[in-house]
Amino acid sequence: MYDEDIQRLIAQYLPSEVQAGPAEIRRYSDELVIILSIADSIEAIPRLREQTRRERMRIAREIERLSGLPVAWGMRVANHEVLFTTRTVPVMTRLGRAEREVLDLLVAVGIADTRSSALAYIARAFAYEHREWLAEVRLAVGEMARVRARLQLTPRPGPPVVPPEPTSGA
Repeated sequence: MYDEDIQRLIAQYLPSEVQAGPAEIRRYSDELVIILSIADSIEAIPRLREQTRRERMRIAREIERLSGLPVAWGMRVANHEVLFTTRTVPVMTRLGRAEREVLDLLVAVGIADTRSSALAYIARAFAYEHREWLAEVRLAVGEMARVRARLQLTPRPGPPVVPPEPTSGA
């Protein structure tokens, strides 16, 4: 399913309140995340989330049927984004004693209730603290993906042409 098809479904089924701009569609190997732009205030997100639940579920079922990927949703007002219905997946990692002590400290003081939630807290804190840098990196990665896709879309017929090596005079 193409992004244009998803945009068409959104335009067809969702109210104009959640279409202040085109939806942002983030593609991952295991999930599609659709971020709706709204023109209202941040306080309107819970209301709009509930009002659009049935239509979003209908759209998600259609996307999942055609793409085989689960759909998660979010809404954005200006620079504030709220994600809902996103998946959590286990991530295996090896941590040294010092890193585990940090996680255990976050649990001990009540910031997190498990090592897993402590690690998620640290990842969110890093993402917030370095958001400008991460935005720059995302653009660079996107550009690399665009260049790779362009190279893959233009196959070269036959073997590469290699110029002959110059011969040295005797």
